[in-house]
Amino acid sequence: MRPKLFSRERAQTLYIQLDTGKCKACWKCLQGCKNQVIGKVELLWHKHALIVKPDACSGCLNCVNTCQYGAYSISDGAK
Repeated sequence: MRPKLFSRERAQTLYIQLDTGKCKACWKCLQGCKNQVIGKVELLWHKHALIVKPDACSGCLNCVNTCQYGAYSISDGAK
C-alpha cells in the first residue's frame, strides 16, 4: 500500500492546519519547527510544505507566526 502523501490527514495536526495552495516554498517554516513536523515536496513543477509527523506537533505555532503567506492557521480543534 502506498502512503497517502496528499491526504487531508497530512494537512493538519491537532494544533495547526496547512493550506498547501498558499505555500510559496520559502521553507522558513521548516527552520522554525523544532519537532520536525514539517517536510517538503520539492519537485521541479510542484513545491510546497507538507506535514509529515502530525503527532509530533507541540502547538508552539512557530510555523503560523513565521509564514508570511498565511499558509498555516490554527486548527479548528485547537480553538
